[in-house]
Amino acid sequence: MPSWFGKHSMSEERHVPGPPSELADTLNHWRDLFQRKHSEDFEALIGLTGMEDPIFSFLVDYADIDQDDLLSLRFNEYPEETIEQANEVLRSMCAEYTDVRCVLRPIYFPDEKIKTVSSLRMRNRGELVSLIVKIQDVGPRVGYLKKALYTCIACGHREEIAQRVARERKRPRGPCRICLEEAEQMLGGQVSYSLYKSLESLMQLTAEGSFYQDIQYLNVHDATETGKQPIQIILDDEYVDRHKPGQTIRINGVVYIDPIPDRNFVKDTRRILQVRALSIEEVS
Repeated sequence: MPSWFGKHSMSEERHVPGPPSELADTLNHWRDLFQRKHSEDFEALIGLTGMEDPIFSFLVDYADIDQDDLLSLRFNEYPEETIEQANEVLRSMCAEYTDVRCVLRPIYFPDEKIKTVSSLRMRNRGELVSLIVKIQDVGPRVGYLKKALYTCIACGHREEIAQRVARERKRPRGPCRICLEEAEQMLGGQVSYSLYKSLESLMQLTAEGSFYQDIQYLNVHDATETGKQPIQIILDDEYVDRHKPGQTIRINGVVYIDPIPDRNFVKDTRRILQVRALSIEEVS
């Protein structure tokens, strides 16, 4: 808390409201699905440690998600957001068993989700797809900042900001809200632009507490159409360093649109298609 703005009384403390009903319902439906269908997975966590097995995959059948009207709607309309919510539930449920990070991997996508690489277009952005592909080449393992933790150097307030792969790092929108409110109370109104910017600069990226994720890029082409244009697949976590050129795999994922690699033009509007893998299945 900045000393030049005074101190909060107990009556002035901010109360953060609970989650909206739709979010709360989604979280509860994920919890119910995990409890009903994955008791054996929770039992398998007993005795595991993060040092030996840093990641544990919950392989969830797409059909189980689809049978729940709310989860089916949310997963198909907002797949990545909904999976992050599922992972939050898993973190909470698994904490009593292990310190291993547990993640959702939806598998067995229905045939109507199967697409060919050559059929994907920009209009497919955000859609769930399933691709049966052959790996052309494997990129190096890299890491990216998935969640950036910002800390106010004046009062210690913290804020997590989700990041996107191959995007400019996002900062919090505006200054620390606690310091801003203190300043407005002290001045009896809105702060000046210069003070606003000074308060904004107090929010600093904190390396310790930010979350970095291992990722890797694969260039793949349709397993049955080797002469067609390839597409780039983004892998993460336990899928990194597990695949080799020539392998045929089934990738269940989300269609991305990203800037053309290796271009430095900030205002360049050209984009390429990618697929962010949510799960990978071996093809016999």
